[in-house]
Amino acid sequence: MSILEPSDNNLLGKKPSIYSDHLALYDQYGALAYGVILQILPNEQLAQEVLVSLFSSVSLQGCNENVVNKTICIIRNARAKAVEYKTKYASSTSPPINENLVSEDAIPKLVFDLSFRQGLKPEVIAEKLNISRERVLKAFNEYFKLFR
Repeated sequence: MSILEPSDNNLLGKKPSIYSDHLALYDQYGALAYGVILQILPNEQLAQEVLVSLFSSVSLQGCNENVVNKTICIIRNARAKAVEYKTKYASSTSPPINENLVSEDAIPKLVFDLSFRQGLKPEVIAEKLNISRERVLKAFNEYFKLFR
């Protein structure tokens, strides 16, 4: 039997078909997931660890089953894994943001970055930037309008 042929043995305690499904997802979406993870975790070694964890997790099984858009599913799972690792391994203190140095035009991008890359909730972002929650939600809307 060739090394590349599937065997009857279970690999890592998983069924070979599930393992091959994850490999197929990795082949197709690995670069995309790695890019998302790197945006959140700029450390390449940690990002690779998250990538391996992502494509060996059971949570990706949902991306193969009845999902309209696998790309969105992969992005959501990659982001969730990266934020999970970031909160687990990163320091709990993030640098303070001086709201006086942030221009009104820069707030939408800053709000999106704090939400997407740091996984902060709108209430926490509002507190960090010393603005109302409504202003945070409006900033999300303004940021997404740029891409329409």
